[in-house]
Amino acid sequence: MRVNGKSCRAVCWHGESESVEWIEQRLLPHQFKQVSSRKPEDVAIAIESMQVRGAPSIGATAAYGLALAWQEDEQGFFTHWLPRFRATRPTAINLFHACDTMQNCAEESPTAAQMIERAQAYADAEVAANQRMGQTMADLLAVGERRILTHCNAGWLAAVDWGTATSGIYQLAKAGESPFVWVDETRPRLQGARLTAWELNQEGIDCRIQADGAAAWMMAQGKVDAIVVGADRIAANGDVANKIGTYALSLAAKEHGVPMYVAAPSSTFDTACLTGKDIPIEQRDDDEICRMDGMNEAGELHDVRIAAAGVRANNPAFDVTPSANLTGIVSENGLWSV
Repeated sequence: MRVNGKSCRAVCWHGESESVEWIEQRLLPHQFKQVSSRKPEDVAIAIESMQVRGAPSIGATAAYGLALAWQEDEQGFFTHWLPRFRATRPTAINLFHACDTMQNCAEESPTAAQMIERAQAYADAEVAANQRMGQTMADLLAVGERRILTHCNAGWLAAVDWGTATSGIYQLAKAGESPFVWVDETRPRLQGARLTAWELNQEGIDCRIQADGAAAWMMAQGKVDAIVVGADRIAANGDVANKIGTYALSLAAKEHGVPMYVAAPSSTFDTACLTGKDIPIEQRDDDEICRMDGMNEAGELHDVRIAAAGVRANNPAFDVTPSANLTGIVSENGLWSV
């Protein structure tokens, strides 16, 4: 997709420097910065610290990081680097899918160049899947006034390119439609306000940021034609783990008769996980709830505490939406009605 009119991916292989290059998402929307490294540990930390986030982007980043690990430390690849990358985030199944892909390649004793090619192929396949699912999503979202609500960031930053939930929105726009997007700010890390709204603005798509708690009220007023979100893991029965707040959205959507879709590539499906009860939910640090960072009028970034000193927080990063609450799940293979 575009940044200041130029084509860009959330993560890629930088051939000239033989390094992994990614967008430092924690700095957005205030600063656009691409970071590169030839050290696999830096890439693992980028996933852990949410410099890179979003299930498909996490998977692609891990694939590139493991290609680096094979190049830099082939002896430690199976004993250290595979476990290291698998431990970076627990919920997004794409991470483990990517690790398995690179492990299978490594077991064939490839050259360093072949491992890089395999990682590149993995990322390219994710992008192709996103584009295909977007074609299906565009048809589903082309209803009413095309007023679409989304939660968190399931855009190209989260999915290498095109996005999952946003792919259909972008394709509607490219087809000459004028979609409008309600963007949930998405507490506590504000991925909607900071990332999704920034992305949509770069593409010239009209949107409004709103407090998460406003979503149900907008549905009650008949101002939402459809909801589309991404996913971090989809169980065999269609239960979906996604950013915290998705479950509440599904309850409001069901109450008000608003169609709600999940868009995710096949790498997000976990057939070994029977139901949503089997999906591990990441519990993150208190500071994400109790602190916030932003830019002042002088253009300086500051981190401040917003909660009373000494107060603890409950910070589950994800929740699980039962399949019964959803209208359908869309992958690159089309619509799966649930």
